[in-house]
Amino acid sequence: MLFSFGPDRPETKKPYFRFIKQFPKSSTMHEPITSADLPETGFSRAEIAFIQSHRNDDISQLVLKAGKFKEFDVKKLAAQIAARQKAVKKLPEWAENKELIFPPALSVEQSSSEATARYKAGLVGGTTFTDITGGMGVDCFYMSRNFETAHYYELQAEVARAAAFNFEKLGAHHIKVHAADSLKSLEDTDQYFDWIYADPARRDFNREKVVLLSDCTPDVLSHLPILFKNAPDILLKTSPLLDIDLAAKQLQKLKEVHVMGYEQECKELLFVLNRDIVSDQFMLKVRIINADGSVRYGLDFGREDERGAAVTYSKPLSYLYEPHPAVLKAGAFKTVCTVFDVAKLSVNSHLYTSEGFCANFPGRSFEIIGTCKPDMKEIADFAKDGKANLTLRNFPAKIQDLRKKWKLKEGGDIYLFATTLADHSRIIIVTKKPA
Repeated sequence: MLFSFGPDRPETKKPYFRFIKQFPKSSTMHEPITSADLPETGFSRAEIAFIQSHRNDDISQLVLKAGKFKEFDVKKLAAQIAARQKAVKKLPEWAENKELIFPPALSVEQSSSEATARYKAGLVGGTTFTDITGGMGVDCFYMSRNFETAHYYELQAEVARAAAFNFEKLGAHHIKVHAADSLKSLEDTDQYFDWIYADPARRDFNREKVVLLSDCTPDVLSHLPILFKNAPDILLKTSPLLDIDLAAKQLQKLKEVHVMGYEQECKELLFVLNRDIVSDQFMLKVRIINADGSVRYGLDFGREDERGAAVTYSKPLSYLYEPHPAVLKAGAFKTVCTVFDVAKLSVNSHLYTSEGFCANFPGRSFEIIGTCKPDMKEIADFAKDGKANLTLRNFPAKIQDLRKKWKLKEGGDIYLFATTLADHSRIIIVTKKPA
């Protein structure tokens, strides 16, 4: 079984740290890597000091000045600095630890964030846990905190040893790291786990992105019998581009789908599987989270709820709501109307309105200060300084073309929504952030 690398794994088949080559290999593919396999530190004290003193530098300029620091491998250390710069916001706890080894900046950028990893940790718990797709180990680290023992599997030995080194430095001594093929190991063992976690790589052997579950590596679909042999519960992370209903039909033993939103993006889909499930009905859980993994906005519904939800259509009232991308991904187009008591502007616009303010609407909220025709002169009456934030929803144009046509610059306190109402009329809704 060959493994390619997904968002939580470095996307290279070469060792991503040159000094990792000095690490001795584990005695067998199935035995965990131990502290005896690891050096005391990945960097010397001088190298750590160099990284810290230049942690905010421009990387390209630092490399150009390499001749000034002849005692250091500046290119190697610059790669660590670049990765740490990416990690400061995304992985603050890891970035704070001066001794950790980071993969290339691109891998950090594509890894799970601390926020989403902390959220996932709240979904699982028990005595034993295994992460069958390893990689950088961010998800494994946070999820393992809810278990007495955790197992991390990664086929690439140098990636696995880097993770083992970082786990040691982070104090996660209960995580056993295996440089082995996880599916073969699970097939050959009768060991029981409370939960199995999988984040299949979403690139093929030509490094092209893939979306279908069957195209990811490992192919979890065809190996579900092996996984359910070793654990009753599986948590599967996928791309937010995956078709939820198609995946539900393929997975079958589906309990719920968590549609994860962080900041202004739908970040990932989490499929919770249980081997005892017999129904084809599953719950959709939209979760828009904070930086610490806590839930800021939540919405639970089923497909039957969405089909039966009553919708009221209205012209713009006092407030306008733009659903978070995670809400739209989940397909809660009508459910939000009944849950949050708002009206929809039209079938296909996916903008909502209300007379009273809905403080807990899962998305962006605005106070409406007027409406006008899609005309430069009328728009200029509201955007007097020529600045406005422009959003299109069900409006036949491109933002850059409209900005040029209406002579609008990005920014300011005014938010314009170009959209189509239920009567097919096209308007501009002029808003500002609510007080």
